[in-house]
Amino acid sequence: MKAREILVMLAVGALFVVMALSFFGNVGWPANPTSIPVYDPNATSTNGIANQLFNPFAITVILIAILLAAAMIGGVYLAKMDEPGKVGP
Repeated sequence: MKAREILVMLAVGALFVVMALSFFGNVGWPANPTSIPVYDPNATSTNGIANQLFNPFAITVILIAILLAAAMIGGVYLAKMDEPGKVGP
């Protein structure tokens, strides 16, 4: 192995150890966490996360969903191609 590969592995390992220690460290979690309402069925208030996203940005969320679906279909199509570089069925 090259010295650069060893250095990269050590750096990644050190980063993992730091992240693990920060995750398992002494964190002051609240005794009574506050609840975050996801959806308010009354729809008269903007307390829910879904209400806040879908009320002003409904068209944007729908367009992003369509774009992501098209990207997934295109990715599957490109992954299923028989010959690399060939376009079409």
